[in-house]
Amino acid sequence: MKRIGILVILLAIIAGGGFLTASFQGGVEPTSIPGAKVQCADPACSVFVSEPWQTGQFLLLIGFVLFNLIGIGATLAILFWFLNKQIASNKGSAASAGDEKKSIEKA
Repeated sequence: MKRIGILVILLAIIAGGGFLTASFQGGVEPTSIPGAKVQCADPACSVFVSEPWQTGQFLLLIGFVLFNLIGIGATLAILFWFLNKQIASNKGSAASAGDEKKSIEKA
């Protein structure tokens, strides 16, 4: 029952996102966004229109952030894999050492 509730909530969020996309799809202008006020028509001072160099800088920033996030994820994955491997090998050696102690005590 809990899974169905989570599924319904996720579907409602997706449907809401689809509704917003469909409502803003045709001819999106700054005036069609609720609460937005156009203060300047010049791209250099507008928050809705960017100049080519601003777009390039933004794409470089996004690429830099994504590259670093992937690197961080890969580094953490390797670190946790190595640590898990060491824990498993230590548990195995501790179990075999425990068996040897029991056999010594019985004798």
